[in-house]
Amino acid sequence: MKTFSQTFCVISAYKDPVENQDMRKIFDKFVTGFFVVILGTLWYCTKCVVKPNQYKIVSYDIFGNQVDIDGIRTRFNTPKVANNFISEYQNRFSQYTFSMASEMPVIKKNFLIKNLKKKLDIMNSHMSI
Repeated sequence: MKTFSQTFCVISAYKDPVENQDMRKIFDKFVTGFFVVILGTLWYCTKCVVKPNQYKIVSYDIFGNQVDIDGIRTRFNTPKVANNFISEYQNRFSQYTFSMASEMPVIKKNFLIKNLKKKLDIMNSHMSI
């Protein structure tokens, strides 16, 4: 007659460590697979969002109306530089307030499917030649 642990494959600290190695290998493969799926999904999602590459300084007068001031730089490639210019402009032009504006990030839909279609089209065009 088999014992309970032999029948239901219960892992116990008192069992022989050699018998537990099979379960550890299976558990290790599940954990590895889980992390591969999670990291792959995160990588795929970051490829779908395109960050803005232009930042603009917008100036406002005392009444809150948007004003264009001659002689100031308004377009920047990084937000850090735009913030530095905003602080400098606030010191120079105290009667105006400044803020930074950027475009909304573009979300590419079906990024993976579009790339696969392109590659299949290229492969089909080479085969027909």
